[in-house]
Amino acid sequence: MLGEGKVVKFKNGKKIGVICKDKTFRTFKTEKRHLFRIYNGWSINEEIVKELKDIGIEWIEVQAYDTKIIYRTKLANFLGGLAIHYRNPKKEKDFQLVLPLRFWQRFPMKNKRAKKW
Repeated sequence: MLGEGKVVKFKNGKKIGVICKDKTFRTFKTEKRHLFRIYNGWSINEEIVKELKDIGIEWIEVQAYDTKIIYRTKLANFLGGLAIHYRNPKKEKDFQLVLPLRFWQRFPMKNKRAKKW
């Protein structure tokens, strides 16, 4: 499923991010729609987090193209007890790890046209 420089897709074929050469997993979201408001953070499927660890990813980056903000954190923050475990009650019934915003660095996007899926 995962590979360097490749678009990462979930089991159902949904695009979820890109593996970059600098050991970063980069994903593109809208803050308005995808920010996990209950816990005020970004979430990633627990299974994906484990796979990212297994292939040596060190950084997670969320590019919120509606607010033009890049959120960046160490993958270790998801694994080190800082993330909140959440079971998605919707159709997928998957397990998410939610990392509150206080554990993310924020940077403005430099390019005016942010990438969208």
